[in-house]
Amino acid sequence: MEKLELKNVYKHYVQGTVEAVKDLSLSLRNGELLAILGPSGCGKSSTLRMIAGIEDITKGEIYLDGEIINWLSAKERNIALAFETYALYPHLSLFENIAFPLRIRGRKDQEVRKEVKKIADMLEITSVLGKLPSEVSGGHQQRTSLARALIRPASLYLLDEPLSHLDTQQRTEFRVQIKRIQKTQNLTMLFVTHDQLEALALADRIAVLNLGVLQQIGTPEEIYDYPENLFVADFVGEPPMNFIKATLIRKKNDYTAKLYNQELKIPENYKDSIEKFYKGDGTEIMLGIRPIYIDISEPAEGQTISGEVYVFEDIGESGILTVQIGDALIRVELNPGYSFKLGEKVNITFDLEKILIFNPTTGERIKPNYSKSAK
Repeated sequence: MEKLELKNVYKHYVQGTVEAVKDLSLSLRNGELLAILGPSGCGKSSTLRMIAGIEDITKGEIYLDGEIINWLSAKERNIALAFETYALYPHLSLFENIAFPLRIRGRKDQEVRKEVKKIADMLEITSVLGKLPSEVSGGHQQRTSLARALIRPASLYLLDEPLSHLDTQQRTEFRVQIKRIQKTQNLTMLFVTHDQLEALALADRIAVLNLGVLQQIGTPEEIYDYPENLFVADFVGEPPMNFIKATLIRKKNDYTAKLYNQELKIPENYKDSIEKFYKGDGTEIMLGIRPIYIDISEPAEGQTISGEVYVFEDIGESGILTVQIGDALIRVELNPGYSFKLGEKVNITFDLEKILIFNPTTGERIKPNYSKSAK
């Protein structure tokens, strides 16, 4: 049985004129951490609030532990929520903020103190428990909000942009803590975020939303390496994926992609799919490949193209080379130790097994026929 299940859920605002969530169906397994990822206004926060019972569902069904919860109030749902805005009680110490969910359930003081200390130790806020929210940093407030949500047993834990107010170092540390707590306690969690790095690092699976519509749901590997469409491919990944306009050419029984008078071989396992898509030489396609799957090397027929160095960024642990080929700028992620001059001629070689092909009209990915065809 799924822990949480959404079936054909809609959310409308302004008397039905604004569709924030459209026909959303997804499920969350027991002990799983699912991220809902998307840009601002994509419907992710509306989805979280409907699950929590803070907002009504326009249409559809939400199930928790196999029971429909559409008509239950937020208090009647066994769900814990950590807010993006902390929502701490300003007149209570951090200790009492965390203890509040236990006190209103009549737990004994000794037990409350034991549980607060346990969760505070996990989140490294024990030293500031006696202070008021106004006396500590945003990072400590964020941890307190999470601690208050985690301190009580719940069927589901909802995290609303849990790392949004932290600096880079704090984000890294907090991600580790959240994932460790979730795994060691076997908690079922759903969190919403606009940060694709957070989703990739934390989640067991990711649901990508755009304009209220589910674009894809899958593991971080599936979302990163096998995006279903151009939106997912472009939104997920840093540095972002390269997109290259090209046209198809058929040579006997093989296909190549022509771009700026140069050619790349289309991998053999795309043959049947391309055959269905092909409308004659000149058929437009969109190639996609991540910078990490391109390298600098000697020319190799069918997988190397030539260009000029547009810019090179040495960022310590790696280097990002941008190569200009015609009107296209192609990023290449390299190991340390390279240096380039602007305008220098370079050959870049593609890992053909990692090239993705998209329909430029619909944005959908054209899938290979075997070797990862299930993706």
